[in-house]
Amino acid sequence: MTVTVAEAKAHLGILDDHQDVFISDLLTAATDACTRYIGTDDQPDPLPPIFDQAVKMTVAALYEGREGATVPEEAQALLNDLRPWVFG
Repeated sequence: MTVTVAEAKAHLGILDDHQDVFISDLLTAATDACTRYIGTDDQPDPLPPIFDQAVKMTVAALYEGREGATVPEEAQALLNDLRPWVFG
């Protein structure tokens, strides 16, 4: 995971530790969703900062929605540069 719980909490504006386990679960789900959206394992290591920002945006969508969300359009716009181009 490239985004830490502390970074996700800072993005969400959360100061206390009461929701750390929940945020960790959201972070795992958001990272998986963003990785699936990219659609390939052939990525630079470490991933560029736009990936981390997309993960944080997805964590926020999951945190606010709580009922299942997809990768938000704004995050998709960042991730589109990491998706492989397919021609033909």
